[in-house]
Amino acid sequence: MKLTSIEIKKQEFKKSMRGYDVSEVEAYLDTVANSFESMQRELEQMKEQVNDLTKDKEELDTEIHMYRDNEKTFQKAIVKSQDMAEQIIDSAQKRAELIVKEAEIMVSRSKLESQEGILILKQELEELRIKNETIIDDIKNYLIDKLNSIEEYSRNRKIFRMEQPQSNMKAIEQEEKKPYDLNLNVDESN
Repeated sequence: MKLTSIEIKKQEFKKSMRGYDVSEVEAYLDTVANSFESMQRELEQMKEQVNDLTKDKEELDTEIHMYRDNEKTFQKAIVKSQDMAEQIIDSAQKRAELIVKEAEIMVSRSKLESQEGILILKQELEELRIKNETIIDDIKNYLIDKLNSIEEYSRNRKIFRMEQPQSNMKAIEQEEKKPYDLNLNVDESN
């Protein structure tokens, strides 16, 4: 599947109670999309450079063929001109080889830079995974703490009820039939 930076930015995820922070995911997707777009631009520039170098090589190949044709003509006419044509062909071949070597070096550099970029993105992804696990653990601990508080409140309430005289028991039973209003405020700043 070939992705574009626009597809990355417009990617939507299902929302759930224990899901990721939407703004964090969107910010990360924007970062990934921008990096991806930057890499695509660099790749396009490299492709243009390779195309330019390929055109130069083709032109040099054409020149080499022209020099070889001239060489045949010069062999028939003058022996000295044969040496001069060979020198021109040699220099053109060396120039073509240099251009090809430069192109290979540029491609190697581009590959190394891409691999470094991928490693950096993998490290960032691992850091985000660790941060996500920490957030989930913090939320779990918070909820466990709240549940323990509710259980302790419930135990204290039963003890209090046992100490109350019989006349207050009916009022307490009616109070217990009311539903609890649990306001669990989760701190989303983490």
